[in-house]
Amino acid sequence: MEDSKKLLVEYKEGETYMGETITKLYSVQSEYMIFEGTKTGDIIVATDNPELRKRCSEISPMVSIITGYLSTIRDKQKYADQIGLAYSEAIEGNIESAKNICNGSIENIELLKSNIGRFYYLLSCLTVVIIALILSYLLKKYKFIPEIIPQFYIMTYASIGGFLAVAKDIKKIHVSASDFGWFQIFYGATRILISMFSGLIIYVLIKSELIFPDLNKQENIFVICILAVVAGFSETFLPNLLKKNREPVMACAQYQFRQYYLSYISDRI
Repeated sequence: MEDSKKLLVEYKEGETYMGETITKLYSVQSEYMIFEGTKTGDIIVATDNPELRKRCSEISPMVSIITGYLSTIRDKQKYADQIGLAYSEAIEGNIESAKNICNGSIENIELLKSNIGRFYYLLSCLTVVIIALILSYLLKKYKFIPEIIPQFYIMTYASIGGFLAVAKDIKKIHVSASDFGWFQIFYGATRILISMFSGLIIYVLIKSELIFPDLNKQENIFVICILAVVAGFSETFLPNLLKKNREPVMACAQYQFRQYYLSYISDRI
């Protein structure tokens, strides 16, 4: 039981102070006590001395950043020793040393979350590729919707190219610790979907003979598949192709629009 008349220096681990069970004592003196509370997992500084409170307040914002990154009590316990040491240094008047300890913890947490975020990003990309491969296999084996099999093959190869591009540049992907979570999974899946549609556009352009018309004369579809892999791998491949073939693409679009417009008008007459 908590004793309101008890001096701070008399408290020991396992006892209760202000509703918090003292899991670990980091420092205890006549004017202050620094301990880890079981209820919240936070490091608590107990003191009535205004000067000591002021010293602790100088690193409190940094401690708040650390605890803000740690969502569970188990996560908080991993950095409890560093926070306890930082508060001890601050109370002793070593503010810069306390700030350095906090900065080190913040950098470690941000690096850890960034690496985990990259892993989630890459894992979501791989998941989409595997799903595309499985669907391609099922479409071929059971002949579901045979009309879309060639297009889906191309999109599947493009997804492989997209995954290779992500794997190559995974260290360049910036993941903010504050944005850590399901965002990386969503972004990774979106990246592969964009690659797949890039491959589909390549297929349509080739089949319409707007680019590489000679490829339509070849029976080897894997040549187009290789181009789809390149389209999924390189974000600039498709825009550059469209730029180089801008005139025939625009002419085809204008022709299709004119045909649609004439058909619409004739139906109205």
